[in-house]
Amino acid sequence: MKLLAQGRHLLHRLLGKKGEAMRSFHWQDFLKGHTLFSSLNEAEVMQLLKGETAQERAYPQGSVILREGEFGDSLFLISSGSVQVTVQGSEGRPILLSTLQANEFFGEMAVLERRPRSATVTAVEPCLLLEIQGEAFRKLLDVHADMRAQVHAKMSGRARESKP
Repeated sequence: MKLLAQGRHLLHRLLGKKGEAMRSFHWQDFLKGHTLFSSLNEAEVMQLLKGETAQERAYPQGSVILREGEFGDSLFLISSGSVQVTVQGSEGRPILLSTLQANEFFGEMAVLERRPRSATVTAVEPCLLLEIQGEAFRKLLDVHADMRAQVHAKMSGRARESKP
């Protein structure tokens, strides 16, 4: 019975008063200081972090975050940890495209092109990520030309890096 009460207490600590997941990282400050999101005003940052639009995700080392070929409509920001981006090689072995660190993002190609994921992303070490829903991200890009330009530049660079 005591174990059940401890489990319930932990659940209430992890969930807010209304069942909303509490965040262990101060994403508001992170977004304000991030070059991609620096043009957002306070209201836009708060709207982005509200409800189901953005969710904090923790992944242990070795976890597959995204899988090549699967449909996905979200972008991920890395607050801590690092990830490897790979594609399936012709001999069935993964080919490393890049390693991404804190402050970088991934998943933008599937969000903007509305196509299946172009690569597999795996946690190299424990990672804390912010997953932003594609619809909300696309709306921001419609309003902020500077963000749109940065994302397209990053996509172009990644496309060049992935070619042999």
